[in-house]
Amino acid sequence: MAEAQLQPPRHLVHAPQQRRGHERQDALIRAGLHLTEARDWDAVKVGDIAAEIGCSIGTFYTRFRTKEAYFDVLLDLMVQTMLQRTEVFHGEPERRREAPAQFIASWVHLGVHSFRMHRGLYATALLNLRRLEPEARSSSPLVLLRDRSRASLLEAMARYPGWSAPTAQARLLFAHQMMQGVLLNAVLTNPGPLHLDDPAFETELTGALCAYLGMA
Repeated sequence: MAEAQLQPPRHLVHAPQQRRGHERQDALIRAGLHLTEARDWDAVKVGDIAAEIGCSIGTFYTRFRTKEAYFDVLLDLMVQTMLQRTEVFHGEPERRREAPAQFIASWVHLGVHSFRMHRGLYATALLNLRRLEPEARSSSPLVLLRDRSRASLLEAMARYPGWSAPTAQARLLFAHQMMQGVLLNAVLTNPGPLHLDDPAFETELTGALCAYLGMA
């Protein structure tokens, strides 16, 4: 997450007036991103966040209105970073040299890596999403991320012969759904037998998707 430019929505923070205030705000955000790499959001306390950078709980509340607003900042920045990471991935020169199966393997690696980095935020954001009314769900950052990911996959695969046809694109959309389902289940329940951190998780997921798409 180090590549993220920390630009939280202004309505969720108390805007710092001095450089030191900006640095402290950024440090608090990075602390939250780090703590939620392996912990559920509910298990992360404000005291844990403050202790991560050696400040007081009072300092936390001088920068963020509530813990809920702080979570929204983290989620917004996670989505910003994921969109940025996806754009960079698809723009890399090696994409043009990959065969379809190699591209799918690289694409799966991107997804697995991102979910590993942000599992705590994903899990809570997903649970929150389920509680929203259908109209509110459509504007969720997670829905935006999903839709952009789908569109990018279809666009990338369309450069290969045969993959721009409607039936082929329908299979790609279901392959995307399959991967998302496996990853979401992994961050929510981590049921096994392969867990998100297992090296074989990515290998088996890639193999399953390539087999479904007829690339095995």
